[in-house]
Amino acid sequence: MTNNGWFQIILFLLVVLALTKPLGAFMTRVFNREKTFLDFLLCPVEKLLYRLTGVDDTSEMPWSEYASAMLIFSGVTLALTYLIERIQNHLPLNPQKLAAVAPDLAFNTAASFTTNTNWQAYVPETTMSYLTQMAGLAYHNFISAAVGIALAIAIVRGIARREKNTIGNFWVDMTRAALWVLLPACLVGALFLVSQGVVQNFKPYTTAQLVDPQTLQTTGSDGKATTQVIKEQTIAQGPTASQEACSWPASRRRIRRRLAETPYCRAKGTMSRLPATWRARKFALASRTPLFGPW
Repeated sequence: MTNNGWFQIILFLLVVLALTKPLGAFMTRVFNREKTFLDFLLCPVEKLLYRLTGVDDTSEMPWSEYASAMLIFSGVTLALTYLIERIQNHLPLNPQKLAAVAPDLAFNTAASFTTNTNWQAYVPETTMSYLTQMAGLAYHNFISAAVGIALAIAIVRGIARREKNTIGNFWVDMTRAALWVLLPACLVGALFLVSQGVVQNFKPYTTAQLVDPQTLQTTGSDGKATTQVIKEQTIAQGPTASQEACSWPASRRRIRRRLAETPYCRAKGTMSRLPATWRARKFALASRTPLFGPW
């Protein structure tokens, strides 16, 4: 373990400890429907969502109804994500003209993101369109976390309520987790990433000419070796910052991988040892990529 590794671990633990009490107190007020400083902004949105979906936010559910609502919601969103993946070649926001995702991979990915495991058996930049990544995968990064928070709150209520047979309302808990807890955190996180140079646009991928061309040798099925000189490289674009903000632990690896593969990062050996956001800033400046493209 390097000194930088220990520093990040210790810093992470200190941040978690510092946030535990104020964030816990805030979440207690949110799920008890007590007044918070965000109510004047979010309560009208919450009421509009309930009106549009026909949710009675004053009624509570027994555990069986709560669990059924969660399973039905998760099943429907899984099916929609699978459908988006399968027909992405016919949908907009696909500047690279990526083909439809294979049936087995589409189902595996939809199930994984619905259950908040987020296991990726593919390279996103060459497999998923911008629309699929936003409306399918980033959506689940956000909503599956809200579902998990709602279930945790329901378990706490089930333990604390000894003389009631209800544990809250799944739709209310999920909505409040999304609006009051996750949305502010993701907005701040996305703006921070943008400020550090992480790309946020809908542009097609950029082709860069390599300063130092690479020679690649391959052996065919006939045993003959062929040599190819690589003179250019494709650099992925897209709405990266807004998507990575809601999947931060995994996003640091994806940002690091994406930036480390660019010729701008390879030109300076020390860049691979810098934090991901520092390299993102250098990459954005080198490629002259707009930091804040269309959302």
